[in-house]
Amino acid sequence: MGHYIVRIHTDTWDRLRDLQRLYDLDVFGQTAKQLADGLFEIQGVLPDELIDYLSGKGYQIEILADAEKIEKERVKDVSDNGSLPEDRSDPY
Repeated sequence: MGHYIVRIHTDTWDRLRDLQRLYDLDVFGQTAKQLADGLFEIQGVLPDELIDYLSGKGYQIEILADAEKIEKERVKDVSDNGSLPEDRSDPY
């Protein structure tokens, strides 16, 4: 089961709010907005089965990134850059 960072579009503000209220999804509230074409948009993280389910309910979902891949890359970056060289001395 994969998780993805997504952009979700729908035709009404109420349907956008339903994503959190009815489905308890991990959406980023600060990204909610109305677009120039009249659609409403929000971003969030969804597992693949919810992407299929919500698409079937009429939501338009655009996958922006694979959240699990990003997580693995960041963990690797932190582990590679987070360790100190063994011979590092205190400059003070």
